Amino acid sequence: MKFSDMFAQIRLQRVKALGTELAFDAVSLCELLDLAPIHAPVRLGKGLVMSYEGQIIPLVDFRSSSGKEKPMTGSRLVVANVQHCRFALLVDRIREPVNVDYAAIRIPDQALVERCPYLVGSVGCDGDEVHLIDLERLLGPAIRTHLHGED
Repeated sequence: MKFSDMFAQIRLQRVKALGTELAFDAVSLCELLDLAPIHAPVRLGKGLVMSYEGQIIPLVDFRSSSGKEKPMTGSRLVVANVQHCRFALLVDRIREPVNVDYAAIRIPDQALVERCPYLVGSVGCDGDEVHLIDLERLLGPAIRTHLHGED
């Protein structure tokens, strides 16, 4: 193996969510779609669920908050596999996937990681600073609630 092979590219799915540009490893991606009435999102306990391919899956809202309730129909959805379960993420916008060299990823400052444990790095893409996130860490509370019924 050549040294340069150790720094192969990673394919990232970019989204606008939580008020910033985010990206995650596209390996966990199932589908990108618009939330439609057929998905029938409903509140279940403290969370949301929706219908997807004949199953009920957790729905997590990561849209930027504007202080007032936003309608869900027509919102952009990312459906991803996390710990062998499908989760739907509501986001503000879905961007084109990008290929990034591992060597171009900047490691975040430790103080920032302590405040945002799901942050794993950042990279410049098309003039934007894009924050790389670990979906398992970001969805940790939703995973625990969904799989184990914990709060």
